[in-house]
Amino acid sequence: MKLFNIKLIPCSSGSDFTLESKKKMRIPAIFEVTKLIFIIAIAVFLFLEYFSPFSQRRPGMDFPVSMRELLVSTKPTRDPSVKEVLHLANVIRFITDAQLSEGKVLRYAGLITHASQKYGINPLEIIALIMAESNFKENSINQETGDYGLGQINWEHWGKDYGYTPQQLLDPSVNIFLTCHVYKFFEKDFGKYHRGSGIQCRAYLVNVKSILSTLNAFFELNKENIS
Repeated sequence: MKLFNIKLIPCSSGSDFTLESKKKMRIPAIFEVTKLIFIIAIAVFLFLEYFSPFSQRRPGMDFPVSMRELLVSTKPTRDPSVKEVLHLANVIRFITDAQLSEGKVLRYAGLITHASQKYGINPLEIIALIMAESNFKENSINQETGDYGLGQINWEHWGKDYGYTPQQLLDPSVNIFLTCHVYKFFEKDFGKYHRGSGIQCRAYLVNVKSILSTLNAFFELNKENIS
């Protein structure tokens, strides 16, 4: 009878198998803990960077001086005279029966606003003067008297003394400024401004004062319509 050779294969003990299993389970656990720590670190960093009250004081978050100046300079500013210009533009449209272009209306209103503020004059009085003198025709010329432009500024008495040519007096920016200057010089007196006498002067005064009264009434009725 032939005997079989039996080879014994050593087997790992139960304790070895358990140890190996623990090692395999420990690796994913360490990975998960590491990942959790990493996530917490990111969360803390983001909190300190953007939500902490101290984050605004950190030097690294400050804009350069040139950048801060640029940001400040690009902020829109509200010109306090804008509302006044819009009011006067409405008045000019009304008194000229909307015969002027929108560009001219706004330009005249702006020039009258700033020139009248400089001389401490009621702008409605300047509008009344211009309406009586030229009917808001900036190229109006009185060849007989030598008066030019919106406010019919006399070149001989005013334009020449200030170094202006007759043609330059037709420029609204020059003419409106001189209109305010001359009106203030004559102590805001319509009669002295007109330099007339007799019945013609009285008729002129009635006309310009009636225009002014109409402007005042319109202004009061419509100033609330512009916010």
